[in-house]
Amino acid sequence: MFAGFNFRIDSQENLINFSDYAIQGKNHLDSAKAVVERKLKEIVINGTESLDGNSIQGEWFPEISADIFISHSRDDADLANGIAGWINSNFNLRCFIDSNVWGYSDELLEELNSQYSNKRPDSSGGYLYDHQRCINASKHVDTMLTIALHKMINRCECVILLNTENAISVKKYGDLQRDTTFSPWIYSELICSSLIQQRRPERYSSQRMQGTQNFDAVNESLQIAYEIPTKHLLPLDPKTLSAWKEAYMGNKLHPLDVLYNQFPQSEIQKNILNG
Repeated sequence: MFAGFNFRIDSQENLINFSDYAIQGKNHLDSAKAVVERKLKEIVINGTESLDGNSIQGEWFPEISADIFISHSRDDADLANGIAGWINSNFNLRCFIDSNVWGYSDELLEELNSQYSNKRPDSSGGYLYDHQRCINASKHVDTMLTIALHKMINRCECVILLNTENAISVKKYGDLQRDTTFSPWIYSELICSSLIQQRRPERYSSQRMQGTQNFDAVNESLQIAYEIPTKHLLPLDPKTLSAWKEAYMGNKLHPLDVLYNQFPQSEIQKNILNG
């Protein structure tokens, strides 16, 4: 990872109709998807009492080549797809959205519970499971998903947080205001993005890009609020995206370098220090 962005949308000033790009955003990584459902079932059904966790991760959470990781609430899936489609349409960059590529981890959990958690019919026509076995399966799935997400963040050059009311809430602690989230996944992703070592893209090691600024890195029931780190994220909005698109037209720089150049070097350095 090289840079992170805190993306906010003011509906009154939104210059881009992202909904026009939602289908492209959802489908632009189709060629990289693994046929995981069939392979997963083979692993689970043919497995023994001890399954190979690495094999499950390899089939269900394949490592995909992408440029940007979009951290978002499930309630903002359409918006995330629209932004991914817009970026892919204008810059040919690949945006990673976990639910589009991996499928929901709930499906993996259901497969494991069906096979290993003493599934049996109840009197109402539904099913009962052994509670402790379900908890154990859930811990394994959550751990695999968390590790896979962190690996993907590390592989991507940029992270974009979709800072909407579905994802982030502002909480007051005395005179202080803090960004919090009820999503353990967003919390985990932002903590990861603030801790992993930031890496200069390989294209910088081979040549100095003309016009690139001189910088080293840029940095429902039960509800539990997690305070999240956002100081390492650069501010992003539709106005900046439109300026990025305009600056990129006819430009020979890498599209992400053009995006970085939309920010003053002093602001980038500030975010490095805060990160």
